[in-house]
Amino acid sequence: MHIEFGNTNDLNTDGTGWIVGYSDWAKSSSNLRFMPAGLPATGLCVKWFVHEPGHPNGELKPLSEGRTISILVGEPGEFQLDFAPSQEFAAHETRSQVLRRPGDYAAWGANIHHRAFCLQRSCILTIRWLPVAEVGDRMA
Repeated sequence: MHIEFGNTNDLNTDGTGWIVGYSDWAKSSSNLRFMPAGLPATGLCVKWFVHEPGHPNGELKPLSEGRTISILVGEPGEFQLDFAPSQEFAAHETRSQVLRRPGDYAAWGANIHHRAFCLQRSCILTIRWLPVAEVGDRMA
């Protein structure tokens, strides 16, 4: 699965703070945060949401398209994201990540099933976009 976990405060952004973009510091082993200069994107969505404990309680989300990054904003917070190649979330196929420290993030690509569990009140910033090259790949 095309997933990256980390903390925005730990990323080497060459002092700029930009965590998604076309600069070399957005490149990583997954390249989920890298967008080449001039590559258009479509379907930009930005969500800022304060989840209370028990919400969204593990409900299955739609199959991911394009790229998504969810970041824990502020403290306190404890927010678990599960990722799997199928909606059954078989234990041996599921990867889980708990966002606990401000700046903790999960970034993932297309065709991944995910669900979330709010363990402690958490403010989550989620950004989704579809690089046009990936839209073309999806239609081919």
